[in-house]
Amino acid sequence: MVIKFSVRIYKLSVVKSAIKAYRGLADFSIKEKKDYFEVGLENIDKEVKDIIQDEFCNYVLALMKA
Repeated sequence: MVIKFSVRIYKLSVVKSAIKAYRGLADFSIKEKKDYFEVGLENIDKEVKDIIQDEFCNYVLALMKA
């Protein structure tokens, strides 16, 4: 699974903080592209596989507002 975050909207430090918080649920990788941060998820916990993308994105958004 790959999730992209626009560099114009999101801060790299916030995305990394979210990855830290969710690291027990999947193996994360992050790549910095020109226009976005690309977050890769592998080996996702089967109990959260269907919801992790939405929940992770919501968490990143909440961190941006904090």
